[in-house]
Amino acid sequence: MTPRRTTALALSVLLAACNFPGTPTASPSATLAPSPIPLPPRATASETPALPPTLTPLPPRLPLPDETILILEPGPGSRVTSPVHVAGFADPTFEQNLVIRLVLDDGTQLTLLPTTIQADVGNRGPFDVDVPFTVAGEQRVSIQVYASSARDGGITHLASVGVTLAAGGAPEIAPAAPHPEQLVIFQPALGETISGGLVHVEGYGRASFEGTLVVEVYDADGNQVGSQSLIVDAPEAGAGQPGPFSVDVPYTVTVEGPGRIVVVDPLPAFNGLGHITSVEVTLRP
Repeated sequence: MTPRRTTALALSVLLAACNFPGTPTASPSATLAPSPIPLPPRATASETPALPPTLTPLPPRLPLPDETILILEPGPGSRVTSPVHVAGFADPTFEQNLVIRLVLDDGTQLTLLPTTIQADVGNRGPFDVDVPFTVAGEQRVSIQVYASSARDGGITHLASVGVTLAAGGAPEIAPAAPHPEQLVIFQPALGETISGGLVHVEGYGRASFEGTLVVEVYDADGNQVGSQSLIVDAPEAGAGQPGPFSVDVPYTVTVEGPGRIVVVDPLPAFNGLGHITSVEVTLRP
C-alpha cells in the first residue's frame, strides 16, 4: 500500500470515528420477522380510559377496536332493583336489533327483551332499555346483550356484565367506562374464503375461566361443523389476563357457502357465555 493511500485510509477512519457530518458510516443490516400487528406509539394515561375492576384492559399499544357491544350501565358488581336500566353503545346490527337477557348463575333465563340501536341503519349508536324482573331476596345474574345473524339466527356478538338482582332496597350502581373490544379475531379476515377442512384462527383477548377460549365453526344453516378449545398465551394462565391466541380448527362441509367463525369466552355459570365475537367467511370443502 502506498503512503498516500495509507494516509487517506487513516483519515477516513478518524473522520468516521468523530462522526463528522457528511461522513458515511456503515450500519449493520438485520432481518426482522414481520409483526402481524402494527405497533403505534403507546397511549398516554389520558388516552387510555379507566376500566371497571372486573375488566382487564388490553394493551393500548395494540390497535384494538372499540367494544362491539359496550355495556355502560349497570357496571360490574352493581346491585340493581327492578326494572334495571341497561344502556350502552353498539356497532350496527341487522335492522339495528339487539336482545337483552338476564341469566341466573344456575343458567336459568329470567328475562328476554328486544331493543334497538338508536342510530340510522349501518351506524354505531346508543341503546337503553328498562328491563323488569322478579326475584326473591338477592340473586347473582349475568346481563347479556347480543346481536344475531339474519341468515341463521345464531349469536354473532355477545357482551355481558355480572350484577346482583335485589327484590328491594336502594340500588347501588357501580361505574363503568368505555374500553377496547375484549375479544378480537385477527385471522381469518371478514369475507375470507376458507378451504381444505381446516381454518387457522388467530386473535387477542381475555379468557375469564382457566385461560380457556372455544373456537366454533358454523355453516350456512347455522350448524356447528367444527370446534376446538385453546389456552390464551397470557402471562398468568387462568388469571383472566389478556393475551394472543392461535389454533387450527378442523371443519366439515360438503358444499361451498357462507359460514361463521365464532370465539367464545366460556363461563362455568350463567349458561356458559361470558363473551362472544365472530367473523363471517366463506367455507369450502
